[in-house]
Formats: sequence, C-alpha cells, structure tokens
Amino acid sequence: MKRLCLAWILTVLLFSGMTFGQVSSQNIFPFKDMVFPQVAAGGGYESWITITNRGPRPWYGDLKFYKGKGLPWNPVVDGIPVVGGTLRISAVNPKETQTRKVTLSGSTEAGYAVLVADDLVLTNFLEGYLTYYISEEGKVTDSVGVLPARQFMVASLPFEDFNSICLGVVNSDPEGRTAHLKGILYDGSGSLKWTKEFQLDEGEYSAQYLSQLAPEGSTPPVRGRFDIESDVPISGVALTQAPGNQFSSLPFESTTRTYTLAPRDGQMDFYDHLTLWTESLFVKGYLEILIEDEWQLFAVSGKISNGELHFSSEDYGTDLHPWFYGFARSDGAVTLGQQSFTLIFYGTHPTLDAIEGASAYTATLVK
Repeated sequence: MKRLCLAWILTVLLFSGMTFGQVSSQNIFPFKDMVFPQVAAGGGYESWITITNRGPRPWYGDLKFYKGKGLPWNPVVDGIPVVGGTLRISAVNPKETQTRKVTLSGSTEAGYAVLVADDLVLTNFLEGYLTYYISEEGKVTDSVGVLPARQFMVASLPFEDFNSICLGVVNSDPEGRTAHLKGILYDGSGSLKWTKEFQLDEGEYSAQYLSQLAPEGSTPPVRGRFDIESDVPISGVALTQAPGNQFSSLPFESTTRTYTLAPRDGQMDFYDHLTLWTESLFVKGYLEILIEDEWQLFAVSGKISNGELHFSSEDYGTDLHPWFYGFARSDGAVTLGQQSFTLIFYGTHPTLDAIEGASAYTATLVK
C-alpha cells in the first residue's frame, strides 16, 4: 500500500460565519463543538472519533463532514453512509463515551469533520480526539492521535529532524480576508536561517514539508524551530514522518507574544510587560502592574473583536489600594505579531466608588 504524508491528505478547514472573539451562535465553542481538520477513509485508512460528555445533561448535535472548500462529504460512519454531509448524533449522555468509525471502500478520500452542538447550555461539555489508523493486508501498521483544532495567529514549532516535518495550514479567517503569512526558521542555536512570506486566499489550504518551504540552495538545520505568523486567524496541523513511514502528531497552536509598555505624554508608569496568546475565542495573558512600589504579575483575559484587542485584569488589593478592576483596549486594529500599537487603560476602584481616567501606553514587541 502506498504511504502518504498525512499533511497531504488534510483538507480545507473553514469556520463558516464565525466572528473571531464575538460570542454568538455562529462560533465554534471549545468543549461544546469540535473541529477535526484531518479525516481520511478508504485505501487502508480509517478515522475513529471518540467523544465523551462531562456534563450532567445530554449533548445533542450533528457530526458534519466536508471536503475541498466546504462541500458536503459522505463517508461511511459505523457502517451507515452519510447523506448530505451530516450525521445526526441523537444523544451523548452524561459520562457516556462514544466512538464513530469513519470508513470507505475503495481508494482514499479525505475531508474534515465538525461536531456542532444544538444549544449553548452550560450543562453539557464535549471532549474527545481523533485516532487515525493505517492498515496493510488487514493489519494495523500505524496510528496517529489528533486533538481538536484551534485557531492561532502566531505559532512556534521546535523540531529535531527538519526533513521529517510536514505542515498543513489553512486560512480559516471568519471574515474571509486574505492571510499574509511569514515563516521563520531558526537553527538549534537560535540563529536565523531564513524567512519566507506567502499568502493564503479565503479558504485556501497549503500542505507541504518544511524542506519544500526552504529557499533554493539553503542548508537545512538538523534541529531548530519554525515560527509562523499571520495577520488573520489560521488553523493548522504539524506531523512528523519518521524512518519506516511512522507518523506522529505535534502541537501546533497559539504561542505567546510579549510587549513592553511605555506611558505616553508624561504619565506615570503603572504597567510594564504584557504577554498575550490566543485560545480559541479568547485572548489570555499576563500583565505586570506596579502595586505599592512593586511590580506584580496579574492574569488578563479578553478577546479580539472587529480587529481590536480588549482585555481586563483585576487586583483584590490592599488597605492602601482596595479592589482594583482594569480594562484596556487597543487604539485600532491589532495582530499579535504587530511591531507596536497603542493601548488605552481604564481603571475603577469599586470599594471607593472611584474611576480613573484613561491613560495611553505604547506597546512594543519584544524580539
């Protein structure tokens, strides 16, 4: 049986109608919905989707299959042909575990799968994974476990063998914008080897080895790190193909970006470093705040909505500085790889019925 790099059988991952950061019924919600951007069946390939419900109420929804640029795909699930690209999941009861086996007769076909909940109640939560089985002459010769996909704007992938890494990346921006991407390769000592800029149109998908991205004539490192940056949300998967055609999946999700914060217009310096990363719908991170002459670390949480960054932080305070709640927004559109932008901070002291005025800071990316 002919072996294939898994990245070559991945297909377009679309989040149709989703607005990144906006909580609405069109979003793909973590632990409510699931997206698996790599599903293959036929020609010795099977995909098993295993799910469980951790909540006290049954989970109801659909398992939808797509191929190409969002066209319905009709594989066979548990021996029953899918019709119109949708399989109804009648119920996943509390604490129950189910496995849906995706197969086909004949040659290999590939697509992606989306589990979509009927409701957004907070009493059922779905968890699970996909296992990819490869068989030859009726015997399983390899298997790969894959977690549900999440979007990112910046990702970092350390590797041990440059030639074994294959990537699948798709423009999954909910607003349908063209994605401008930059790939950056470092060797094991941290020295820059090369950068490459490319773009993906709406819904476009790219699957290739790192060696295929490398500029002609460049010398690849044995080990190193590959970073990828995008100005819009994208999704992807990374896999290794070891000698003997053994595959494994690698984490390929959002990583951090850190900014220094400098006050503008001679204002007092209350904020220092800000570290952010995306997590599905949300932006999370850490913020250094000056409290009683000491820099202290606080968690922040927010979102990117309509291109603008919004986040909040709070401090339960001391006798001199009672409970403090802070909110910040960017002055204009922001991407997490952006060199610099302006943040406007606001603060309140609920116990003192006090509101602080707005203060502007320049956020500069730490390279």
